[in-house]
Amino acid sequence: MSIKKRGNKFDVSITRTVDGESFRFDKTYNSLKEAQAGEREFLYNLDMGNKPTKSIDFIQYGQSYIDSLDGISARTKESYQQKFDYLKDYFKGSVSSFTNTKIKRLLSKIKKDKELSNRSMNHIFKIMKRIFRQASLDFGITDPSGTFYVTTSYKVQKKKKGALTNQEQQAFIKYLSDRQDNKLFAKQEYIFGLLALSTGMRRGELAGLNWENIDLDNNTLHVKQAVSIANRKEVVGSPKTEAGIRSIQMDNHLVSELRKYKLYLQKFFMTANQFDTGWLFPKLDGETRTPITCWCQRMAKVFKALDIKHSMHSLRHTHASNLLMNNYPVLQLSHRLGHADPSITLSIYSHLVEGQELDVNNYLPNIGLKQVN
Repeated sequence: MSIKKRGNKFDVSITRTVDGESFRFDKTYNSLKEAQAGEREFLYNLDMGNKPTKSIDFIQYGQSYIDSLDGISARTKESYQQKFDYLKDYFKGSVSSFTNTKIKRLLSKIKKDKELSNRSMNHIFKIMKRIFRQASLDFGITDPSGTFYVTTSYKVQKKKKGALTNQEQQAFIKYLSDRQDNKLFAKQEYIFGLLALSTGMRRGELAGLNWENIDLDNNTLHVKQAVSIANRKEVVGSPKTEAGIRSIQMDNHLVSELRKYKLYLQKFFMTANQFDTGWLFPKLDGETRTPITCWCQRMAKVFKALDIKHSMHSLRHTHASNLLMNNYPVLQLSHRLGHADPSITLSIYSHLVEGQELDVNNYLPNIGLKQVN
């Protein structure tokens, strides 16, 4: 069977031989209906003589790959497009004409000509690699970027993803708590930092929260939207991926602090109804929300004051590390973080799982095996 279900996704994998030439089609869809339509389209094109060929231009093929991406938000797709556009003036030729050496030379030239950061180059490399990987499946060619890091001297320096130590976490929360007093901004900084550390939510998700997303009676927070920057403007839209739409269980301390914060807002703005549906972090006008850029600046100042060598995103890594180090299941953590696949969670945090001494007897069901000699 060419269509297989994998979690909530459907993988289509077809290989057909026409006139002695083999053609392969591999793609993942969000629904069975889309997978069946994709399968029919591929087979129809083969029957009509519209055969995919490895001589297709890389840029033409790459653009069709970007256009066909499903299951990601508009802002993520826009980000992919921006990174792909950097390749257009450099990666000229068919998808089968590129070697590791050629890729190394072209990427180095892009970095030099455009004066791009290592982080931007890392994103560009990832998009390029995805395109070549798909081309290797479609046309049966060798993926020239498969061993790119190993076989070339050109390496992108990745920023280390770190977590705050227990001492740093305590200092962080104490600093915010001691400063909250009766000032709106300081109160909001405390709640924002506490939410980030207690839920692992992304900064855009935190900035886009409103009170109707929070069920204090059931200790549940519903992530339904996020703030992002597109064309230098802040936009409230869907989370980063479909998996980003999720529900997160809140701990009792966080719920207690949110209740106090809600009462504070009601007294500060002299209104109650607004904070059943309004923004969680309103500006002084009580109507508009605090911009996402403000949170980056505020948290950076807090880290600097405490001499903590991390970025705001490290609070997300810290939350995940705290749970994993206390044996929180990876599958549930993946959902909690809004990862599209548990393998993403493992790829980031596998170093925390390795070496943990666990007693298997506590996890196996009692079905009589322990009595067998």
